[in-house]
Amino acid sequence: MTDARGLDEASVLPLLRTALLREAAAQRDAHGLPSLALQGKLLRPLVALAAGGDLADPRFVCGALAVQGVHEASLLHDDILDGCAVRRGEASVVARDGNAVALVEGDHLLTAAYRLAAETDCLSFMRLFARAVERTVAGEKAQARRAGQWLTEAEYREIIGWKSGALFGCAASLSAALAGRADRMQRDQALGARLGQLYQMVDDFLDLCPSAELGKPALLDLKQGKWTWPLVETGVERFPGSEDVGFVGALFTPSAGMATSPMRRALERVEQEVLHLGADWRVAHPGDEIVPSLLRRWLDTLRHTLDREEQRAAPPPSAGVAPRMEDLETPVRSAATALGGSDGWEASFAQHARSFRFAARLFPPEPARLVAGVYAFCRFTDDLVDRAEDSDPGRLEAVLGVWQGLVRRAWTHHDTGIPLLDEVFGETARRGVSVLYAEELIRGMAMDLRPAPFEDLARVRLYAYRVASVVGLWLTELFGNREPSILLRAERMGQAMQLTNILRDVGEDWHRGRLYLPLDRLDAHGLTPAMVGEAVGTGRLPAAWPALMEELLEVAERDYDEAFMAIPALPPFFQRPVAVAARVYAGIHDEIRSNRYDNLNKRAWTRLPTKLVLGGQGLWDLRVARARYAEGAREPALPPLSPPVSPPQLV
Repeated sequence: MTDARGLDEASVLPLLRTALLREAAAQRDAHGLPSLALQGKLLRPLVALAAGGDLADPRFVCGALAVQGVHEASLLHDDILDGCAVRRGEASVVARDGNAVALVEGDHLLTAAYRLAAETDCLSFMRLFARAVERTVAGEKAQARRAGQWLTEAEYREIIGWKSGALFGCAASLSAALAGRADRMQRDQALGARLGQLYQMVDDFLDLCPSAELGKPALLDLKQGKWTWPLVETGVERFPGSEDVGFVGALFTPSAGMATSPMRRALERVEQEVLHLGADWRVAHPGDEIVPSLLRRWLDTLRHTLDREEQRAAPPPSAGVAPRMEDLETPVRSAATALGGSDGWEASFAQHARSFRFAARLFPPEPARLVAGVYAFCRFTDDLVDRAEDSDPGRLEAVLGVWQGLVRRAWTHHDTGIPLLDEVFGETARRGVSVLYAEELIRGMAMDLRPAPFEDLARVRLYAYRVASVVGLWLTELFGNREPSILLRAERMGQAMQLTNILRDVGEDWHRGRLYLPLDRLDAHGLTPAMVGEAVGTGRLPAAWPALMEELLEVAERDYDEAFMAIPALPPFFQRPVAVAARVYAGIHDEIRSNRYDNLNKRAWTRLPTKLVLGGQGLWDLRVARARYAEGAREPALPPLSPPVSPPQLV
């Protein structure tokens, strides 16, 4: 047995490469195996070795070689799709021999990899392997379909979970599969998938750094319209073009009201992911030093590259005299501190969140405290904008920037002296949940400072994601579920609830100078914003108004139905409150219809007896959903989501 325990990445890599080269040569002589480079980082075989692999076991070596073969085949196909002329600092096969040769070589590697996987004589590994290859291809297809589009965190993570995480997960579970340990196999597959996602995040981060040495052209993802996760730190609302040099430079300079650059904040998120993944890996594999050394190297690379980019970045241009941050921070601190601890949060929750509070009574005490804390944060953030004495958008944007900075400090384990932040975000960080959701909520509030037309449903969904979906996502992760397919449905639940709010409050919002309806749907029904304003003033609805409202109500109801399917995947104590809240919120639709769609001059709301009936219906529907969910495995029980909107054009 070749024992890799205690050896780090650098020490074990030559041993691994030698074993793979020896097996590859034997396979080439016996079966005509196509040439494998085996000169790269060999990350996937390294992960397989780190998870208990034995280089003296021919079955393990064949399995590791199969995983590497799929990876190298995918690189050949990537170079064809991307038109990439350079790979690992040398001319790619595409550039040297043309597309046809690269395509056939990639296909040969892929089919040979299946034969190598079969030589492990392990059916459970073969199943994992086939599924991993299938998901890798599905991830590439999904990324191509979403080119040029803004993605939510769950959408991005689902894509990279397929594209990169699946093969890492397969590699990590190889040894457990060979040993017939189904419990370890599932655990290691999940850990490996997380590691693969993190590796893709590191690669995407470096792709935005012009000085990074990746063996491929800089900014390639931007040029190809691929969404990369650090872009969310900039608050962009549309996919930026790579030709926007000013945008790329802004990634490395502090944002307005923030002490650090977007990329520095992105690095903080990676550091937290490394912290939690490293701890979980050590619990599963206490003697391994390979993965910890990989994580250290990735972090060191990001830190050094970012330091270099920030030194090269020009300072942002001055836009006049900005408010001093210390002048803004004092009143924000004072107001936030006045909320006090959890007693104050729960009082605010009971007073303001009536529909959701009705459902939240079903939470046990500790989860209820967390829910109240998250709600108090959301409510206070909303009040920073809606109840501010100074209505100047520039000043309010600076206030939100100060608040975001305090949030980030609390999440990175720095005491802010504000109980709301220190307790809520201390717990958020301890549970390994990203600060992204809170920051996206702040960006959603900022969208209301300079109201812009919502040209289509995609824009409405972006707004709803930021002001509503992130709350459900935050709670879902706090309570332990981070499966992208579940998080995507949590997004839909939040969007459905926010669309319900929008449709209930059209008249009230109009009086506040806001219209959240998609203009393209108004136009399709022969309506204009001016006609909405006239109807609010006269009390007479346009003839086409009911048809527009019914169309949008049906959009929300489809979202409710698709999101409801995932509720049985939540922790048991979380299921009933979410099911009740969903049905109580959707019940507002019946009130809108009862009001003959007059949401311009009447407010639809549900009385307590109606809430009780709707809540009971939610519990019954949950019982049915649980039965359906239990009929099969998770994926058959959760069919693909319907497309949220038609893809927007790359801008």
